[in-house]
Amino acid sequence: MNSQLKQAGKKIVELMGAIPIMDELNFRFQQIWNHNKNNKYKKSLKRFVFPTDRALFNTFQLDYKKYCEDGLIAAQEMIDWGGLNTIKDPIVLDWGCGTGRVIRHIPNLKIDSICYGADIDCTTIQWCRKAIDSVYFDCIEHRTLPYPSNYFHLVYGISVLTHIPHTDTQFWLTELNRVLLPNGIAILSTHGTHFYDQLSQQEKIKLQREGSFSNAFKKDGDRSKTTYHEANHFKKMLEHHFSIVEFWEGHQFPQKMGGQDCWVIRKK
Repeated sequence: MNSQLKQAGKKIVELMGAIPIMDELNFRFQQIWNHNKNNKYKKSLKRFVFPTDRALFNTFQLDYKKYCEDGLIAAQEMIDWGGLNTIKDPIVLDWGCGTGRVIRHIPNLKIDSICYGADIDCTTIQWCRKAIDSVYFDCIEHRTLPYPSNYFHLVYGISVLTHIPHTDTQFWLTELNRVLLPNGIAILSTHGTHFYDQLSQQEKIKLQREGSFSNAFKKDGDRSKTTYHEANHFKKMLEHHFSIVEFWEGHQFPQKMGGQDCWVIRKK
């Protein structure tokens, strides 16, 4: 019943065209709610440069401690899951890096790594270039990654396919395959069963019938735009180019990727 009421309220907001207003109110509330805690944490890390509150809200959570400490944990996970400790001078790409939450930590954890971050938000990329050392940052333009083929040992995209129209999924899987070295690893996350309660009954039926579903997209990467993938359907999409090394279903293992399904895959 609560889920149905939530869906009804969401639909009303969409029909009224009030999503930008609700998003702005949510941002201001989070900013006020976290103000004292964030300032205290920021003072404890005098040499750590934080993004603007707006950039944090748009790409993660408006929580400085989580941005820093969860980013460090995720960076270590990428190194471990990607098998980087057995590779000399590994080349790593954070696809959809946002404000560099994860990739900024990898050069310190894996000193011989060569790290890149790429995103469609060129303004955020400019901030990353100024604020974060030891990582090369690039803007994604013309729906193509600005890198040569067979280049990276590891590419990861945390909560990226979740904010790209499902009709573009296969295109980006092919592009990730292109830039990966043979036997290179990709780590991706998708919205699976853990998030199905966000969907109406009609949307769930469409998801099960077609294997994926996106709500109305006006801009790729927008935090309010979401794509859902049914695991078996996504697995079939991966099989064109990849073998599956590990899969953690978000409902069963929410600690792995915040409830998202987590895929560790290897280029064939």
